[in-house]
Amino acid sequence: MATTKLTKIEKKKQELENELNRIQEGLDKSIDDVKEGVVESLDPKAIIRKYPLPILGASLLVGFLIGKPKGRRSKSSSSFSSVLGYELKKHLTKRAVSLFLDAIDNQITQKKSSD
Repeated sequence: MATTKLTKIEKKKQELENELNRIQEGLDKSIDDVKEGVVESLDPKAIIRKYPLPILGASLLVGFLIGKPKGRRSKSSSSFSSVLGYELKKHLTKRAVSLFLDAIDNQITQKKSSD
């Protein structure tokens, strides 16, 4: 009788451990899903694909502000900051145009595949 009671307790213990393992796996999966969702929502490529025109406008505005001459500088001034600003503006503009064209290509591809 004591042996039977002991095996029932061991069986119940095993069932509880299995249930705890299932709960832990469920929590791990939920946490992974939340992490993945946060990473995807903060991914710059995803944001640019979702809002291509506002991003393009913002990048052009930033490029304009970086490239805008300050004060009465002569055009022959070739200081490091002006060269850096020019190169940064050029790079940002190229990158924005490239991402914008990629977004348009993706939208066209999606429309063609849905038709």
